[in-house]
Amino acid sequence: MRIFSLLFALIALVVLAQLVLYVVRGPVDPIFVTVLAAGFLACVAPALYLLKPFESREALRRRREERRRRREGRGS
Repeated sequence: MRIFSLLFALIALVVLAQLVLYVVRGPVDPIFVTVLAAGFLACVAPALYLLKPFESREALRRRREERRRRREGRGS
């Protein structure tokens, strides 16, 4: 899942760079700029959703500690 979010973030950065270049360069068709802005938002939203942890930090920490205790119990 993390690889998909990173790919979405990379695509969003490329689209954002294109948007900035077209706006800075000079007069451009507003529809084209709107399409680029929509493309940027369409890529950023899934990236942010996929990067968000689904569990709280405490729950993740508890699970990590339980796994560590089980591993130590099996090793001895």
